[in-house]
Amino acid sequence: MTTCMLARAFVNSEGAHGNPALVVVEPEGATATSQQRQDLADDLAVPATVFVHDAAEGRVSIHSNYGSPIRFGGHPSLATVEVLHHLGFHVAAITPEAGRVSCRRDSDGTVWLTAPASWSKPWRHYQMDDAEEIDALTGLPAGEDFTQVWAWMDEPAGRVRARLWAPRIGKGEDEACGSASMLLTLKLARPLEVLHGRHHSLILTQPVDEELVELGGRCVLDPPSDEVQTKVDAFYGRTPP
Repeated sequence: MTTCMLARAFVNSEGAHGNPALVVVEPEGATATSQQRQDLADDLAVPATVFVHDAAEGRVSIHSNYGSPIRFGGHPSLATVEVLHHLGFHVAAITPEAGRVSCRRDSDGTVWLTAPASWSKPWRHYQMDDAEEIDALTGLPAGEDFTQVWAWMDEPAGRVRARLWAPRIGKGEDEACGSASMLLTLKLARPLEVLHGRHHSLILTQPVDEELVELGGRCVLDPPSDEVQTKVDAFYGRTPP
């Protein structure tokens, strides 16, 4: 059986919801191509699938469920660190396509990453008047696309309410988008506590300098469904070492 686990990154204060990613630890010597991995990710229909090529070294590739690889992603990266920690690999960094991402896991279970915000997709930001406006949304305001909408909940405390959609790439609402929150952190030049998505998934950020941002949140692990496990096992049966 191929090791794979679901991790919900940026769970809310009750440990619920968050944004799921499937983390697949590839068998030693696996020969799958990037396109084969993408086809599997599309079929699995999880928001992100992370393929761990070398657990000890933290070498990974990230694939969306909408037809394309991801150079860097906040929630799949946090999910990967949490799964590797659970499996006994206490890595100091993971390396997706974009480059090396330093990481740590605090004693309270909060996972932290440090990466350039510029590695994020080019998310737009649209400020609204208050959190109630954002709560009432069923989609983006007219004329917006690939946008994180946000409003202050408590400006002195750095608390933000945010939601995000990206219709142009066929992506519905993202419950917790770490990369867009990293860009917002640089834009506002201050630490943030972002209550994201319909269910107030919790994203923590801290600017390091003019390029780097620390991104943090808690993750909860779930076993994959029997269907997902079966598809992953069959995939590596078709692409043997």
